[in-house]
Amino acid sequence: MGMKSSKKKWIIVMAAVLLMAALAWFFTRNGNEREGKYTLVKIDRGDLESIVSSTGTLSAVTTVQVGTQVSGRIAKIYADFNQIVKKGDLLAMLDTSSLQMAVSESESSYEKARAQLKQSRQDLDRMQYLFKENIKTKNDLEQAQVNYELAQATLKSAQSSLERTRINLGYASIFAPIDGIVISRSIDVGQTVAASFSSPTLFLIANDLSKMQILANVDESDIGQIKEGQDVRFTVQAHVDKKFSGQVSQIRLEPTTIQNVVSYIVVINVANNDGLLLPGMTATIDFLIGQAKNVLRVANAALRLKPSQEMVQELMKQFAARMGRTPGVMTSGPAAVGNAGFPRSGTNGARQRPKDVGLLWFLDSSGKPKAIRVKLGISDGQMTEVRAKEIKEGMEVIKAITLSASEQAAQRSPRMRIL
Repeated sequence: MGMKSSKKKWIIVMAAVLLMAALAWFFTRNGNEREGKYTLVKIDRGDLESIVSSTGTLSAVTTVQVGTQVSGRIAKIYADFNQIVKKGDLLAMLDTSSLQMAVSESESSYEKARAQLKQSRQDLDRMQYLFKENIKTKNDLEQAQVNYELAQATLKSAQSSLERTRINLGYASIFAPIDGIVISRSIDVGQTVAASFSSPTLFLIANDLSKMQILANVDESDIGQIKEGQDVRFTVQAHVDKKFSGQVSQIRLEPTTIQNVVSYIVVINVANNDGLLLPGMTATIDFLIGQAKNVLRVANAALRLKPSQEMVQELMKQFAARMGRTPGVMTSGPAAVGNAGFPRSGTNGARQRPKDVGLLWFLDSSGKPKAIRVKLGISDGQMTEVRAKEIKEGMEVIKAITLSASEQAAQRSPRMRIL
């Protein structure tokens, strides 16, 4: 009998222990679930930069295309790629045989016109004498005068032709128009160039590669933030580990439309003293729109947080307390509340969030979420500057929420007006 009683007590004690363990596990589980419901991130202190990104092409500030004004065959070339030249240096020579022949023909025509003029002058003088002696008529005298004037005009035309052929002969020698470096040569010895309609490009000379420029394409949505004198950072694929700097020198007003996207060309001046930058390189550009030093900042995900129904109820209490009235009825928390603590009233949402105001959520001492309205500063796309009396460095705010099934259903339910 005693053994049965002892065994019964032992069973009761074990049952009590198991019950207490189950209750402890249940409460611990609920607490852990509540703690694990929110993903937190700290507010830290540091520097921020707001940028507008773009791409562009590097080129020399002054680039001159050297062509020819006469047609002919390339006889000699005196300059090659990457050669430094001075203004007036001989770059190439055309075959001058046909041009020299044209000069000789023009000289012959000129000498013939001079002889004709001399002959017509003599004829006019003789006709004037014969007219005074009444041997020739007035018509004969007038005809001699006309012949003399025609001979003068012919000589003038022949002289112009001679000068033109001599100038064309001079064009056979192609000289450098500026000091610089030859970055392109598009001819070879023996090649025939034709200048019938337009002057062909024989050489491309860059004035000074120690000073270059970038022609960047900036979308119309960003062009309003670009100003002359603005600092620029950029990289090139040839030197991915090095950052270069420049400055905006011009914003060209002519728009460019490609696939319905309007963009504008922004000219950026760049120093190239070390010669690492070459014409034609593609630059990935960051225009520095704004900077903030040693400011409080938070991850953008915390500012974009979509509150749960519980958080919205708490927010409505805070709002009602601030406005001095009792909050109305609502069923879907986030839908009934605008950003940054501005509850929506009516179907159109009468109050909207100002662009420079945000909302951060934190957990109070009891583990309940509370909201703080903050003033927003600049953003680098990942973090944003925040200012408020209630926040400080190291403070943890809610970055994400893990919703239960019922809360997810509440999020999806149709919203009701705030009464």
